[in-house]
Amino acid sequence: MSAAAASKKVTIFGGTGFVGSTVAKLCVERGHTVTCLSRRGVPASPVEGVRYLSGDATDAKVVESACKDAEAVVHAVGLLFDVTTPGGGALNLIVSGSKSRPGEGSTYDAITRQTAFNVINALKKRIRVPGFSGAPPPLAFVSAAEAGWPDVAGGKQAEALAPDALNRYLVAKRSVEAELLEQQRKGALRPIIYRPSLIWDWSKLDVLPIIPIFNIACALGVPFVDKTVRVETLAAAIVAGIEDPEISGVQRFEAMENLNQKLATA
Repeated sequence: MSAAAASKKVTIFGGTGFVGSTVAKLCVERGHTVTCLSRRGVPASPVEGVRYLSGDATDAKVVESACKDAEAVVHAVGLLFDVTTPGGGALNLIVSGSKSRPGEGSTYDAITRQTAFNVINALKKRIRVPGFSGAPPPLAFVSAAEAGWPDVAGGKQAEALAPDALNRYLVAKRSVEAELLEQQRKGALRPIIYRPSLIWDWSKLDVLPIIPIFNIACALGVPFVDKTVRVETLAAAIVAGIEDPEISGVQRFEAMENLNQKLATA
């Protein structure tokens, strides 16, 4: 491991989910010390060497405790269908890689925005502690490709046709992105914002039929459709991002693929 990739204490929120568990496994393989916080605590198939905590990331004190010694943080908390979406509970069981079911308070705002803001505030408090020195800590946030629709041709029109659930999902993602970039401007954090479209592996039978449609549309140059991302590629991009102090800001699928290759040769 290079000097830039020296072993870090990494806290992963949502570390038992589809993305978070893959990141945790790779972090351990890279020599990092990993703590995962999620509602379920220890998963059915734990990653050896990971410290699992059970807790609610909407609780600021729980988040502060989990971030206490962290040198890098990953926010992989999320859900595709929240509790206000008709049939959201059943739909999540189908599409969620970890088979999660939203609880009574599991809105997009609570699960995405509130948990992420708790993480941001916890890291900011640590930086304000007398005696703190060093570079701003890296915070990797898993957003969504569609969060960038306003910046691409046809994106606004696509969003106007999107269902209400997707619009509320994107409001929460963009709120976090905006706050992360503001904290970067202030020098408080080093945010790495990942914008994957469909995330998949060969076990995700629910999305496999859709993947060629997305990839063909992207290859044909449809500007508001991004190429799909394998979960292993996203995880490698996240680990590369927290290891390399030069990486920050928004990462679309091309950047994620490049970071994956970079990590493979590190």
